[in-house]
Amino acid sequence: MSKELIVIFIIAMALMVMQMVGGFFQIKRYRLAVSRVHKLGNVGIGQKRGFFFNSYIAIIACDSNRIITGGEEMTGATIFAKFHPIQKLIGKEFVGKSIDEFLMDFREMEPRKQKFYRGYINALEALEMRFNREEEETDAIEA
Repeated sequence: MSKELIVIFIIAMALMVMQMVGGFFQIKRYRLAVSRVHKLGNVGIGQKRGFFFNSYIAIIACDSNRIITGGEEMTGATIFAKFHPIQKLIGKEFVGKSIDEFLMDFREMEPRKQKFYRGYINALEALEMRFNREEEETDAIEA
């Protein structure tokens, strides 16, 4: 085997190891973020995948009255991306608003704009489905 081929192989292996180590730390940061947000209430998680820099993960918490108590988002495509608190969403204060209010605003948007907010919509819809399922179970028990 030629010396150049061995060098290329070693570089490729080193890059793969670096990717694995970075992925490990990214998963650790994800778990910690979910844990932090879960302390604030019921959790909904959504993601939007895109090419290179259009990706993000949204973790949203709300109380039993469907009021948002907090949330974090991770944007970026590298292993160095970190979670940050969500302060505002579509020009509105995030914490203290109803999930139904945000869902109504998102559903009134044109489809192209909805595509950009797909991760937030998925997280809010996950919370909505959870509350709807709990309401159905409560109604079935009462009947």
